[in-house]
Amino acid sequence: MTAEGSANTYSGQARNVVLAENIYGGVNTGPHGLPVPRQLPRPPTHFTGRTDALRRLDELAAAGNGIAMISGPAGVGKSGLAAHWAHERQADFPDGQLYVNLCGYDQRAPLRPEDVLHGFLHALSASADGMVDDLDAMAALFRSMAHGKRLLVVADNARSADQVRPLFPSSPGCFTLVTSRNRLGSLTAVDGATPLLVRPLDLPEAVHLVERLSGHRDTRAATELVIRCGGKPLFIRIVAERASASPSLSGPVADLARDSDRLDALSTLDDGMDARMVLSWSYQGLPSTLARAFRLLALHAGPDFSVPAAAALIDRPENETRRILEKLDALNMLEEMGGGRYRYHDVLRDYARERVEEETPSERRGALRRELAYYLRRVDACDRVLAPERRHVPLDPHTEQEPAPFTGPDDALAWCDSELPSLVRAVYQAVEHGFDDVAWKLPVALVYFLRLQRRDTYRFELSTIAVDAARREGDRWAETWSLICVGGAESDLERHEDALGHFTEALGISREIQDRHWEATCIYNVAWTLRLLGRYAEGLERQRQALEIHQECGDRRSVSITLTEIGALELDLGRPDQAYTEFERALSGARAAADLPTEGKALHGLGDVCRTVGRTSEAVEWYQQAVGVRHRVGDRFGLACSLLDLGRQLAAAGRPAEAGQALAQAVVIFDDLKDPLVEDARRSLAGIGGEAD
Repeated sequence: MTAEGSANTYSGQARNVVLAENIYGGVNTGPHGLPVPRQLPRPPTHFTGRTDALRRLDELAAAGNGIAMISGPAGVGKSGLAAHWAHERQADFPDGQLYVNLCGYDQRAPLRPEDVLHGFLHALSASADGMVDDLDAMAALFRSMAHGKRLLVVADNARSADQVRPLFPSSPGCFTLVTSRNRLGSLTAVDGATPLLVRPLDLPEAVHLVERLSGHRDTRAATELVIRCGGKPLFIRIVAERASASPSLSGPVADLARDSDRLDALSTLDDGMDARMVLSWSYQGLPSTLARAFRLLALHAGPDFSVPAAAALIDRPENETRRILEKLDALNMLEEMGGGRYRYHDVLRDYARERVEEETPSERRGALRRELAYYLRRVDACDRVLAPERRHVPLDPHTEQEPAPFTGPDDALAWCDSELPSLVRAVYQAVEHGFDDVAWKLPVALVYFLRLQRRDTYRFELSTIAVDAARREGDRWAETWSLICVGGAESDLERHEDALGHFTEALGISREIQDRHWEATCIYNVAWTLRLLGRYAEGLERQRQALEIHQECGDRRSVSITLTEIGALELDLGRPDQAYTEFERALSGARAAADLPTEGKALHGLGDVCRTVGRTSEAVEWYQQAVGVRHRVGDRFGLACSLLDLGRQLAAAGRPAEAGQALAQAVVIFDDLKDPLVEDARRSLAGIGGEAD
């Protein structure tokens, strides 16, 4: 047996079964006076769970001359599963059970199939004259001696298909179990083996195992322990064994919670078994290309990573990187999450982080820089799709530009959403390693996506980091932009006085550096905040100042945006005719600039004017157009607002069925965004007798 959660790891010392004197369990006499090998090692104590896997093994064994290929990562319990099932079913194989630890992943060298066959043949009482040191001849003799018998062969801890293939009997009554950290796909493709992937224990079963082994009945602490161990029986057993000598589970759990201590915590008190040793048996056998990738991928800060991000880290083309990741997945050194994304288990990540120290500091720094540059290019590409007329962060002119990776707003939004946890951590990595140019550019490039998705807490957090990074860079232009981003986040978080302070600070810097674009943008944002504070006359005066500068600079997009705010202020001041005119001007300018977000805002504003003056049918038409545009650009908050007002106007127009559909959609979006407007939408929906799905 191996260290894969098997009982002999914890009690007993079963060794490789290759010679007669090493046969585990002794030899009995069969009905014809021939020795019957009973070589199975002791099964694991307190075996739990695996009901589906055990049932599947029963089915395969009943089929005749089957091969079950049990695979999974280190410590997941492959060997324990094989031993438990084999003991439960040994009566089905009256002619014997042959077992060998092939040492594929072990401190000892992998066994040669010739040595294994020598032991098997000896156990089956083959004549010494027939056991020549010829692999093909020995394999043929083994198949001959197994013919007509019901034998179980357990080939544990295999490294390669070539190591195990000669051990397969050909008799219909035989069954072979192979375990390996490698999926050994060629056994399935060539030999017809049935793959059986062993996954971590389900949480209730793993918690039960902890409590039985440790003697502590603390479900909450046991649950955390299981999560920290990834549900892997070997690691659970190691920690539970340590915990049995402790007054409670709290100490071992605290050790596991600290990344720097986790691998140390995963060792037995007598140092006879530890996670580093077990994982090293997998790592040391990797080809150099895979070993390098395994190390460098640990520099990724997020919970999982895509093929392109991995390609940037290891500095290889994407197609080659994909093959490398597939091989590491097949070896259970990584786990594919679906959708082309991969991750480490926490313990493997800790081990990989130790191993990456084998790289030089310059190589580690270069790998991080490549990944951060990749993320910056991709986020910038998203920003250009979502808001093509918006000002964009400057990129390194010497960086090779890749083809546009996104087909449209939906594609860009989906990418940002899937990568957001990694992007947030990448910003912190940029700060930690002194890449301040990335530390301000990445948050600023993300701002529009974050605003569309109402990720306002992230916006504020990352924009604040951007301000500090820009200041460390001594870049006043970048500082101005970053301060504007902070103020925008604060405003959407309804911290309007704080927002006003940051917009005013940015305005002062823009005038110091004589940047008219930023000056106009800051004035606009000051005016926007004044409107939110109810100071409409002051806001209108400031917006007219911003409009004049934007027109002077020839900034069509900003002119249209400013006109929408002027329209809103005119409406707030009780002048609907002037408001309608300004919204019409904004709509015309937005369409000329192909600025869909501003077009959606202008359309909604025209609906607001018509609603205010009681022109319900016109309001419905404007809101319907706003819904269509905001849906196209992925503006979910704006879409929900337009759906809410559309639903209310449809209800006022005596169209309750359509109103209910619009309001139900608004409820779903607001609820998903966790926006308090969801209650307004629910009340409006209830008012017409409807309810959200």
